Amino acid sequence: MAKPSVDRVPPPARADTERVRLPSRRALLWGIQIFILVSLGGLALGSRRTGLDLQVAGSFDWRFALAIPFLVALDYLLGGWRYRVLFNGRVMTHVSLWDCLRSNWGNIFLGAATPFQTGGGPAQIYLLWRAGARMSESLLASLVNFAGTLVFFCFASWAALLLIPSGLFDAAVMNLIRSAFVVVGVIAALTLAVVACPHASLAVVRWVNDRLLGRIPWLRGMRARLLARFAAGVDRFSGSVRLVWSRGTRELIWVVLLTLVLFWNKFSIGYAVVRALGVSAPYGIFLGLSSIQLFVIYFAPTPGASGVAELSSVWLMARILPKEILLLYTILWRFLTTVLGAVIGGIVLFLEVRRQAREEGKRPALETGME
Repeated sequence: MAKPSVDRVPPPARADTERVRLPSRRALLWGIQIFILVSLGGLALGSRRTGLDLQVAGSFDWRFALAIPFLVALDYLLGGWRYRVLFNGRVMTHVSLWDCLRSNWGNIFLGAATPFQTGGGPAQIYLLWRAGARMSESLLASLVNFAGTLVFFCFASWAALLLIPSGLFDAAVMNLIRSAFVVVGVIAALTLAVVACPHASLAVVRWVNDRLLGRIPWLRGMRARLLARFAAGVDRFSGSVRLVWSRGTRELIWVVLLTLVLFWNKFSIGYAVVRALGVSAPYGIFLGLSSIQLFVIYFAPTPGASGVAELSSVWLMARILPKEILLLYTILWRFLTTVLGAVIGGIVLFLEVRRQAREEGKRPALETGME
């Protein structure tokens, strides 16, 4: 009798009562309107610093222009693939690459309609759930991919410190940028250390809580609540990564590698736009500036980082790009890296919600909110 494989973990049966909550249609419309208005406001403010020279199209480098569609397609492929390696039927429930791509587009759409980059999570979880995955598996995959993003932040912080020349900004601004990179890198490294050594991390936090904060009586109740939340978060985050590690070490490594390539490709899309506009810019410095911008927009509190992305693009890229193309570059870069994916994701999400409504004989969930 053949010995069963010990590393194959059958996916748990999905409960029929599982339901994924999505924002209401009204909330999404408000988010989209805010995204459009604030983005236009950011472009308007950016235009005061520069102009819009449409005649630059005569100097296009069509070699790079033709490469842009392939880079954008690769961006979508990598975004879905880093989930597909987890939803392979062994680590988690089998979900096709196409459904993982659809969930990535949904994530881009909802991220553009809600504050912060992580705002698109509910759409991604919903589309994966509709493809057969459990909610718990989708949350687990999101946490694992976030760990991969933290690894990228560590690499990007180190690379940007090496790639950005000291004379590119004023001394005070450069010191601020370097300090920010160090802080981001240290926070990302500490978060990963929590994943690797959760019990030691909790012991350190409890020591700080008892020895330092324990002397402030009026913080006693708050300290207890924060410590309990931190402990629960550590258990959930580290447990997620450890669970995937126990089921598929190779898959976890693939997630990290695909995340690194994904963000490098996003930066390359912007560089291809620059070269397509006929401008030769230093690639290393461009990557360093793109890393700064990613950190800024990743935590921006506006829907899809609207306004913040446009203004930061004009301000940062003015160091290496001619003033005449700054606004055109920003418009093309935002369209290719955010707006196009959000449009596709909005169509995917609304069609899937209507399909579910037809199956269940209900009104479309985005008109009433998920129940």
